[in-house]
Amino acid sequence: MAESQDRVLIEKQIQFTNPDYRLYVPQSTEYDNNNVHLYVVEHKGYGGLIAFWTQSTCENNGDNHVMMAKSKDGGKTWTEPKFIVGCLHFDKETGKRDAQGSWGFPIVSKSGRIYLFYYREIIGITDIALQITGAFSCMYSDDFGETWSETGDIPQRKTPYDFRENIQDNIVFELPLKLPDGTYLAGFTKFASRYIDPSMRNGVHVFFYHFQNIDDDPEIKDLKIEILPDDKGLYVYRPSGRIGKIEEPSLVLLPDQRIFCSMRTNLGCIFFSVSSDMGKTWTQPRPLTFSDHTFFTHPLSPCPIYDLKDGRFMQLYHGVCDLNRPYYPRHILRSAIGYFDPDNKYQPIRFDKENDSVFMELKPEDVILGDDVQLAMYGTMTYMNGKKILWYPDRKFYLLGKDIQ
Repeated sequence: MAESQDRVLIEKQIQFTNPDYRLYVPQSTEYDNNNVHLYVVEHKGYGGLIAFWTQSTCENNGDNHVMMAKSKDGGKTWTEPKFIVGCLHFDKETGKRDAQGSWGFPIVSKSGRIYLFYYREIIGITDIALQITGAFSCMYSDDFGETWSETGDIPQRKTPYDFRENIQDNIVFELPLKLPDGTYLAGFTKFASRYIDPSMRNGVHVFFYHFQNIDDDPEIKDLKIEILPDDKGLYVYRPSGRIGKIEEPSLVLLPDQRIFCSMRTNLGCIFFSVSSDMGKTWTQPRPLTFSDHTFFTHPLSPCPIYDLKDGRFMQLYHGVCDLNRPYYPRHILRSAIGYFDPDNKYQPIRFDKENDSVFMELKPEDVILGDDVQLAMYGTMTYMNGKKILWYPDRKFYLLGKDIQ
């Protein structure tokens, strides 16, 4: 396809989700065909927005790397993406490649130091998958991402699902939540090691990193990070009694200082849990429901919940599910608006059906470019200059933004 025709096609494809901003549009080259796990943060010292995401040829190909771009005009224009860490060189003929860096997420300290946490592949050690098994690592920047410290690995507590102490199978899904005491909480998915559980019968669990001293600007070796809750983490059971999958926790802080967490499962619907002690303990996960007691039908796909900072919470979900294809369908994305309900003993956010609507939709016959016909919401909400912007990867390909009213 001629370059001009290719650009015309890309422009047509971008319009399907009606974006208000373009953070990054791939040039349809092989190397940048997958862009996902998008984290956008406001950096007051820089005076704008800084974005990080994981890029690759395609998922689990072995060339994950973390990219960064910046904007000083509220997201209208962005710098050219900059490679930060991960696989930069991959020789297809010989199979030789650099180690991957995956799922890099930032935390900005009080002074403006950017800590970038990511999972560093140890080539030759693969458990669940190439892009999942690795060491939990960190690097930091004091000049808005222009230069970075050396990488340091962070010790991790070994749970009953881990074969090794410091090389595990974890993924952080969303930006950490800043807690009232100035510390941060990040939920993560933990896969049971195949070396412990060859049949994969131990399922997938949710745990949390509690970052306790980020604002002190510690060196990497001095970071204080606790893994919560106890060894079992959060888990669900299938109707058969077998352990299920609960993944990709999304967190919001409620007005009464409790933490609400929504998560995807392989049970056909969203589950949620609540913590009353800043993440130390959690209620047993249960299905998220509307006020008429119907479930949030949803496959194994991201289901983030966002605090709209005006008394409303927005839960994104697909509203369709095919248990024979547990990760799909993802072509439609719905938005349910909820309100804090302190009198509800079990579910402290109330969702009424009249506040539920289609948010985005892709028609399979229209989609040509991109990884798949999907709106997997691996995105971020930013709040800057009175604007709420949802930054999202459309089809795990285009990085776009949408104003939220």
